Amino acid sequence: MFSLVHKQENAHTEGIWACAWGKFIPGAHNNPPSETNGTEDPEPTPPTENLPDSEVQYLVTGGLDDTVRVWKWVDSDDGSGGGQLSKLHTLEGHSLGVISTAVNPAGTIAASSSLDSTIKLWNLHTGEQMESLDCSPVESWSVVFSPCGQHVATGNHAGKINIYQAKGGEHVSTLDTRGRFTYTIAYSQDGKYIASGAIDGFINVFEVESGKLLHTIEGHAMTIRSITFSPDSQLLLTAADDGHMKLYDFASGKLAKTLSHHASWVLSVDFSPDQMRFVSSSSDSSVKVWDARQRELLHTFTSHTDQVSGSYCTPSPPTQTRFGARATIKTAARSPASVMIRTSSSTTPPSDVPLFPAIELFNTTLTSTFRLFYPSFTLDIFTKL
Repeated sequence: MFSLVHKQENAHTEGIWACAWGKFIPGAHNNPPSETNGTEDPEPTPPTENLPDSEVQYLVTGGLDDTVRVWKWVDSDDGSGGGQLSKLHTLEGHSLGVISTAVNPAGTIAASSSLDSTIKLWNLHTGEQMESLDCSPVESWSVVFSPCGQHVATGNHAGKINIYQAKGGEHVSTLDTRGRFTYTIAYSQDGKYIASGAIDGFINVFEVESGKLLHTIEGHAMTIRSITFSPDSQLLLTAADDGHMKLYDFASGKLAKTLSHHASWVLSVDFSPDQMRFVSSSSDSSVKVWDARQRELLHTFTSHTDQVSGSYCTPSPPTQTRFGARATIKTAARSPASVMIRTSSSTTPPSDVPLFPAIELFNTTLTSTFRLFYPSFTLDIFTKL
């Protein structure tokens, strides 16, 4: 059963292209020894006087209106999975659309990449800009933090993966995919490797410290839209325009499984933190949840009315895993955005629902069936209870 629990108008003035979750926990600040080896500076953090004294969950969105917006999510006390979303900051500084956002592991810094060829780092707590990295003359596409939080990495259409210090913005290294337009990148959870997916369907895997190219895999027949490591860094999962998802054994680079249940382009994939499941989304308007061990389909959400361009799982309490998805539409029409948080609806979307960018949050069990009032350019969050 689902019901509307919150609606916030005017989330962005144009379509939402990117979203990322983060959580700040006071005192919880650890760097994986495999990445730092005790020799590097710790993850950069804002001044301690700016840090909250309690746990905060952040939602960071980027849009066609050239802005980054930071939202605070507060869980309800009744255990229903509902809650309240409020806007903290509107971050201005990009001159073109924001196409990717990320939050560092400590939940203190957000990164945004834009078609203006810059990456900007922001203090999540105050909204102040901390760094601006000039990546010109080519656009920066997906941006990710390293698991230790010391670095940010981005891929570009010239086939380069550039790694920068999160503190100071100094360029650290460049990984060369040999000219392949790098659409998506991901760090392994231990921070030792970076994998990239290109528009020609090839996968490249690099050792970060040495820059050595470990694997080049002809993975798909079309553009790879999304790539991610399993939490134990043993598997690599890809999604592509050929309608397939592929699981690879990371050590050998060999294909372990091909999954083809989507009817069109698969645009995004992500593992749950416990590695028990992964989620996928597609231009066939569906979001699917999979058993990662048995490699079988568990559930399909079929309520979307247009392509679902992004899906992810957020860290949650042990009893819950949230599955999120964001959708875009194919029209160039733009109108005022809104943020919605819903936990229900078994009604077909009315024909007069306005098409505007929105954020929507949902709760559901894996066995529930539902239909969403689904405006275009939306973000949905599903919770497994």
